[in-house]
Amino acid sequence: MNVKLIIGLILLFNCSQNLVIAEDKRFPLIVKSGHLLSEWKLNDSIQAKVMLETGFPKIVISENFALKHLKHLVKFETAAKNTSIRLWGTANKIKVSYLIRDTLYLFGRDIAIDALVVDVANIDAWKDHDMIFPLKDLPGITEININGKYMIIDRKQEELQKTYHSFDVEYDENVKGLFLSGSLIVRDTLEMEEKLDGNFLLDLGAPNALFVNRDLENVENFIIRSERMLLKDTTQFKPDPHTKLGIIMPNKFYLNNISCKDEYIVAMRMFKGHAQEYSGIIGNRFFSHFIIAFDFEKKKIFIRVNSDKVKVSDKF
Repeated sequence: MNVKLIIGLILLFNCSQNLVIAEDKRFPLIVKSGHLLSEWKLNDSIQAKVMLETGFPKIVISENFALKHLKHLVKFETAAKNTSIRLWGTANKIKVSYLIRDTLYLFGRDIAIDALVVDVANIDAWKDHDMIFPLKDLPGITEININGKYMIIDRKQEELQKTYHSFDVEYDENVKGLFLSGSLIVRDTLEMEEKLDGNFLLDLGAPNALFVNRDLENVENFIIRSERMLLKDTTQFKPDPHTKLGIIMPNKFYLNNISCKDEYIVAMRMFKGHAQEYSGIIGNRFFSHFIIAFDFEKKKIFIRVNSDKVKVSDKF
């Protein structure tokens, strides 16, 4: 056989192996009711419906799913009587039935799992999910492509640095999530602008592009200055005096060196919880304009433009 042909076949085989590895790390992704959902195979055979969260304390596994599928795979520890967790969509804390501190075969390897097993069968917001999985508990860097409807596990930083913009972020131990410090600037059609400095929490579970927190005085002053851009009362929209809900409709807004058009900003009270301390929340509608990768370990995010509605400038 021709030597060049042999070399070519070897190279082709190596490339195909790399493609297989990449495909093994790629999982489906959909947005439903503002939340990111995926389907994974545990132990190469057990199909699991998974909700992804950027800020969540621990992995939560449905008790029905755990007892049916995981009993023979991992060790169950009975939780203490007073062990509970607060889940959104519920008025009270939910009792934790079991703890799982073990490994599961996932993404082609054994993954350490530190999870709470909870009975969610009667909780409408949670009953259709087998697992709630924080991104911070996934191995390596996780890439999310909302428009492309996929996620990739364990991306390498050297791969991302070639074509992605990187941003330093901070980790908040209280909310178990990442936040970006900087400035939000809104501009009207006359290019007149208003500015808000602060910290903005990254939240894949938030359905809109951007929320700002009316519980903070500097945010409320920002909204007052932006009054000309507020959506007025219509039959479709009525401001809520309890939540102080308002919609800012800028011609364009800037978040640090990222510009975004044709999106609105939701102004409202955040009420209780650690999110109340933030000037705002960046939601998945904003992330949908990018391919975005989260590196919790090194406190970085990597973004690549995936829409004609956003631009990233080299200048802040």
